Amino acid sequence: MCTKHCKTIAMPKYIVLNPGDEVSEKFRAWQGCPTIARTAGGRLFAGWYTGGMFEPCIHNYNVLIQSDDGGETWSKPILAVYSDYEAMHRNIDIQLWVDNRNRLWVMWTHSPYYESSQPATIRTEFDFSYHQEFTGVEALVCNDPDAEELVFEQPREICGGFIRCKPIIRHNGDYVFPAYDWIHEDRYVLRVSKDEGKTFEDLFACAKPQNRVFDETMAYETGSRISILARTNLGYYLQSHTDDDGRTWSEPSEYEKAPSVRMYIGRVSTGQLIYVRNISDTERQGMMVCLSEDDGATWPYKLVLDTRTSVSYPDVAEGEDGALYIIHDRERDNRIRVDRETWTSDAAKEILFSRVTLRDIYRGALGEGSYTARVISKAEINTVER
Repeated sequence: MCTKHCKTIAMPKYIVLNPGDEVSEKFRAWQGCPTIARTAGGRLFAGWYTGGMFEPCIHNYNVLIQSDDGGETWSKPILAVYSDYEAMHRNIDIQLWVDNRNRLWVMWTHSPYYESSQPATIRTEFDFSYHQEFTGVEALVCNDPDAEELVFEQPREICGGFIRCKPIIRHNGDYVFPAYDWIHEDRYVLRVSKDEGKTFEDLFACAKPQNRVFDETMAYETGSRISILARTNLGYYLQSHTDDDGRTWSEPSEYEKAPSVRMYIGRVSTGQLIYVRNISDTERQGMMVCLSEDDGATWPYKLVLDTRTSVSYPDVAEGEDGALYIIHDRERDNRIRVDRETWTSDAAKEILFSRVTLRDIYRGALGEGSYTARVISKAEINTVER
């Protein structure tokens, strides 16, 4: 494990390279919504957001860690992205991606807050009006994430909306970023770059059955077809596709029953589709990874990653020889199982890491060297207010 991580260069005040003990687990009261990425050289990066008493809060921030041994050990945070108090932005929901040039994209979403906004607490009831709009996606790019010393470009806003799922690269080289928003109330929207992430344009997809839902849209490609799945509050994941580069889309329809929570779907290098979702169709219970050989028509191969409740937000990175690195959270904040007499909680507040293979999924059992739901971080504050 290397001990020198980010090169110290001038950054905006809300971005801290090589942060200290102030972002350690002992100062976290909640943490969740993780993401993971793997470089060409095999380095893993994981990130999630935390800060304050829970989400949403004006004190939320993102952290980034790394592993150089396949996830066996992890560094302390090497990067923290705080809320931008000068711009009055909550910088939330970190999302990681490594592109075809082996560039690491560290992305997050702006969500504005207002003069009247207060720190989060469940002891005093007030309206947490932090999700009225999303003002855009900001990114830090590292051009050589396998270097001993990481060098990030200056942050830049890349597109509108809220990115909460991995981008894809189409067969024609287009980058497709599934950054949804609530401004376009009638249609889903994707952000497309034809110049490897320098500029983006909006691609409007199918009609929305509802607005002001955390769509958490995911895209994947089959030949020249782009398909999307989206989270809804209607008891299912929604699906739609286009066969003409987005000019027309199929009518939105139910893909399958599901709770209102993010899933992961994506194609691996050997051609199959991987799908990670809760086992339950109605609540955030259990987590499994599924494999399809017919482009998502059926999912005959499944492997259970976690059987517990309050598990959510899976993300996946692919390694060599069929290896998959999967991350999710469990009981991410202290509002779960809170004792209102002592104002303490038994919530787990865990970030969990699984290392499995395609072969494991085919046979539905773990092979040598594979494991599931290993704790890589656990927040330590058990009170709901300091």
